[in-house]
Amino acid sequence: MKKYWHIITNEIQRQFTYRASIAAYAFGNIAELVALAVIWTIVYKNVDAIKGYSVNEMISYVVFAWFFSFLTTTYAFETNVAQDIHQGTLSNLLLKPQSYIRYMMAVATGRITIAFLIVLVQGALVFSFFRNSLIFSLDFPTIILLLCMLVATYFINLFLSIIIGFIAFWTMEINGTYYSLKVFSRFMSGTFFPIGLLPAFFMKASFFLPFVYTIYIPVQLYLGKISFAEGLRGLAMEILWLVGLYAIIKIVWRAGLRKYESVGI
Repeated sequence: MKKYWHIITNEIQRQFTYRASIAAYAFGNIAELVALAVIWTIVYKNVDAIKGYSVNEMISYVVFAWFFSFLTTTYAFETNVAQDIHQGTLSNLLLKPQSYIRYMMAVATGRITIAFLIVLVQGALVFSFFRNSLIFSLDFPTIILLLCMLVATYFINLFLSIIIGFIAFWTMEINGTYYSLKVFSRFMSGTFFPIGLLPAFFMKASFFLPFVYTIYIPVQLYLGKISFAEGLRGLAMEILWLVGLYAIIKIVWRAGLRKYESVGI
């Protein structure tokens, strides 16, 4: 465990060298949220409710969906995996007495630590700005459940990033796959709006994918639109997806190593 702790702390120190980039990301994140809030405010000018959501509930939804989304993003972590494969860094890592997959999870933990702190600062500013429009009504069990879902969501995103990164075993370009999945996942997770606003077909289809359990279900739980028991079922589904995604990672990893040409040894 000690060696992985060193990996985490080293990555935290490395991330501090990208302060300007982190600040740019922070500005872009807030700008996106403000744009969404303005759009929904305009939409509600002539109506009191849309499919059971009042204006305050909708603003609360987009704010907390934004907060949950950026607390669990991996910031294109798949490019790190792809670079290890393409540049031959993987060859050196394979010679060390450690699991590469666990190594990458440790690096990701160090990386998200800085982002987590930045998002908390952003969140404080955002909550202060929207304080008159936000709904705050949480009990302790719900807070604990939401924290568990937050952790599960992050690892779902991380596992998906690792799987995309492993595509680099077979191709030199993964950016298109990453971008497509990012757009699709944010749409199907309900990051921009409640997926309950979509036609019934899309709503039903979304529950066969992991994304709906990462944003939509937690925010619905926060707003009190689903019960605590339904939130627990959402967490259970996230755990099932984590098991399935980890199994896929192991399968793709073994297949990738058979293809790997060991560049850099």
